[in-house]
Amino acid sequence: MSEQSDQQLDRNPRTQDQVRRDAVDRGNVLDLNRILVPLDGAYKSKQILPFASMIADWFSGEITLFHSLPSTHPARGARPGQVHYPDATHDRGTALAAAYLEEVVSRLGPHGVKSRWGIATGHAASMITSRSATSSFGMIAVAAVPRSRSRRLFSVGLLDQLWKTTAVPLLIVNPHIASVNGAPPQPPKSLIVPGNRATIDSVAPIASALAGASRSAIKLVLTATQANPNAQITTESRFLNGITDDGIEIDIERAEGNFVEHVHSLQAANPGSWIVVGSKMRSGVRRSILGSTADKLARGAVGPVVVVPDPKVMRHRMRLAHDATRDLASSL
Repeated sequence: MSEQSDQQLDRNPRTQDQVRRDAVDRGNVLDLNRILVPLDGAYKSKQILPFASMIADWFSGEITLFHSLPSTHPARGARPGQVHYPDATHDRGTALAAAYLEEVVSRLGPHGVKSRWGIATGHAASMITSRSATSSFGMIAVAAVPRSRSRRLFSVGLLDQLWKTTAVPLLIVNPHIASVNGAPPQPPKSLIVPGNRATIDSVAPIASALAGASRSAIKLVLTATQANPNAQITTESRFLNGITDDGIEIDIERAEGNFVEHVHSLQAANPGSWIVVGSKMRSGVRRSILGSTADKLARGAVGPVVVVPDPKVMRHRMRLAHDATRDLASSL
C-alpha cells in the first residue's frame, strides 16, 4: 500500500519549470551533467547510450564515451633475433578504437546528444574509475548483466570490478531485458527508492535531482521495521529532510513480504520506472557470500538501476583514485 507524505501537502506550490530548474542546478553541483560511458566495441555495451543520453539531456550536459586498451608487454610474442616494434600493436588498437568512438559520436550528434570520447591504456575498471574520479564525472553508465553470487567467485566481470572500485554512482542497464531492446526509452514516470537507514542520506540528493530534472515522482519503499512510528529517526523523515526540492511528488510504499521481491514487483508494475538505491558497495568474497540489497536489486531488476555508494565509501575511493593517478604520473 502507499500513502502521500503529509510533508508534501504542506509545501508551497511551485511550477514544474521551477522544480526542474532547481533540480538541474543541484544535479550540476553533483556533476550529473557529466556521464562517463564505457564502450568495449560490443553491440550490447551501446545499449546504455539512450539512457546516458537521456540523463545528459535532463541536465543540459554531455556524455563521454570511453574505451580502455589492454596493456601490452614489449617482448610479448617476440622471437629471438626478431625486430620488434613495441608500439605497433598499441598504435593500431588506438586507431581502431578512435575510429569506433568517432563513429558512435557521429551517430549521436543528429539526435542532439553532446558527446566526446577518450581512450586509455590499462586495466579497464581501474582506468574507468580513475577517469571518473579525477575528471569530475557524476555517474558511470554501463550496460551489463549482473552475475550471480556463485558465478562471481570464479569469473569477475567489468560490473563486479566497478562495484569494487567506483567512487561515483553507477547507472546499470541489463541489455537483455525487453524494454531496452524495444522502442527508445521514455523518461521515467517514477523513481523507486528502497529505504535503507544506513544509506538513505547518500541517495536523497541524487534521487531528488533525477526526479526533478525528469519530472518524475518518487516512491519511497520501507520495510515494516523502518515504518515503525516509534523509531527515534525514521528512514522516511531522514529521506524527506534530504529532499530540498519542494515540488517533487513523494509517495510512501510499505513493503509486504520479501523486500527485494516487493521492489522488483513494483518496478514491473510500473513500466519505465527506475530504481535508485544506496549501497555500502561490498565486494569480493564478502559480496559473493553475503550479498546486499543493492546487489540483489540490480540482478533482478527489469529496468534501469542507479546504485549510489555510501558517502564514506565515495570519499575513501576518491582518495585512492587520486593517489593512484598521482603515482602513475610521477612514474612516467
